[in-house]
Amino acid sequence: MLTMKYCLPVIIGLAVNLVAAGTEGVAQTSCMMPESFSDPHRVIHDTQSLVWVRPLNVDADGAPNAYHRDDPHGRKGLAIEYLGNGMTISKDGEDIQFEPDESDNSEWLEAYKKILRNNWEPPRGYSLDIYGFATDDAGRVCVTKQGRLISSTSLVINPQARKCDPKRYIDATKFPGIVVPNRESEERANDGDADPEVAPPFAERGVRRGDLAVVYNPETKIWKGAFLYDTGPRRLLGEGSIRLVMNLRGTKRVPKSGDETNSMALAESFTVLFPGSVSDLGPRQTWTPEKIERAAAARFKQWGGGTEEGALQRLLSCAEEYKARQD
Repeated sequence: MLTMKYCLPVIIGLAVNLVAAGTEGVAQTSCMMPESFSDPHRVIHDTQSLVWVRPLNVDADGAPNAYHRDDPHGRKGLAIEYLGNGMTISKDGEDIQFEPDESDNSEWLEAYKKILRNNWEPPRGYSLDIYGFATDDAGRVCVTKQGRLISSTSLVINPQARKCDPKRYIDATKFPGIVVPNRESEERANDGDADPEVAPPFAERGVRRGDLAVVYNPETKIWKGAFLYDTGPRRLLGEGSIRLVMNLRGTKRVPKSGDETNSMALAESFTVLFPGSVSDLGPRQTWTPEKIERAAAARFKQWGGGTEEGALQRLLSCAEEYKARQD
């Protein structure tokens, strides 16, 4: 997963598949979210759902062509993500900032080349934190003979596959997914039923990997179903898979470079997540993007009192309430 995202300007001119209710409709459906927490960002919730309003950065993890050893900026046609969004290099305890502009990225690239020459082992004075691509049971980076890095997700769709098999992970270009913060090593789960990868504020409220969600793009007025397919930086909330962002933009064009991927980020999105709803999906071998979208839409409809219009009005009402409560 990523430590930060780089958003490039993009012109949005997309078809809308759903016309949102007007502000008068929003007022007719209350949010009914009496509780909230702020870790890392504010989330309002009741016992059955969590809602937040955040920018939506793009997560490419799990895509077979997300990262490549020889294309750290994703501009050679080998990768569609910046390598700096899948790993962090530090020197003398300080992170070296990855810069999307190659001409400004000399310090990072110099350190990266030293690590490659040392067979992915950081030289003295350097450290390396890998989170966007896989390592095997011995801790070695999973890389093909051609240099492709095996991008990973914390939720696996094929647990029987080996760690260096891309079929083990959720493909971000095919599955609509959201990301919540991960659990740090010192935040061990005290509850045996809690998801060991999900940050405590979410896990304590029943959130598990695979749970269903709906995300709304106020720019296009499109809402789409998704599921929790990955965990990310502990202090970040607001990432979605490439496919989810494509769906919310109303486009079928899959990005071909790191710049294209990161330019897709949304300035604002509304998310509702349903804890415990992974049980709606059945066995993992039956999971498909279409099944996830249908199951999420069914949950959303139920959340809105039995209609999709009611659900959308409630989500818009929650977004208004969320913004009104901003500190």
